[in-house]
Amino acid sequence: MINEEKVILMTRASRFETKEAQKKLKAQQYFRHDYISLQLLYGWVFVTLCYVLGVALWAGCRLEYLMDNLHKMDLQGLGATLTTIYIVVTLAYLCLLYLVYHRRYRMAGKDVSEYVHILKKITDIYDGEERMAQPDSRTKETEHGSTT
Repeated sequence: MINEEKVILMTRASRFETKEAQKKLKAQQYFRHDYISLQLLYGWVFVTLCYVLGVALWAGCRLEYLMDNLHKMDLQGLGATLTTIYIVVTLAYLCLLYLVYHRRYRMAGKDVSEYVHILKKITDIYDGEERMAQPDSRTKETEHGSTT
């Protein structure tokens, strides 16, 4: 006979076992601080690379102007402006990343604990079925004793 509760629990567990769920399980392998720090490090590398590419693209588009006016330009001012913009953009991006990954870690913790709870219920059901399937040792002895 089919155990409806077991089928429902197994369906819930299988819904969790997706590619997104694997990311949640992987996130829970880290401590919160380590997970967020790692993601911030990846974000810092990404924003730095994008900023360098953006500045190179801007310089490439304005190359003729830059070459004509290079001797008149305040290079220290330009460097300070680019550095200030980089710092502001990086800090804003990293703050946003912190908030996003803090929330993701917290939500992953809730989802994984629910998944573990479902798996524990399924295990309890299987253990109960095994106990029901095994004959009681006292019953066998009584039956044996009455036939002899």
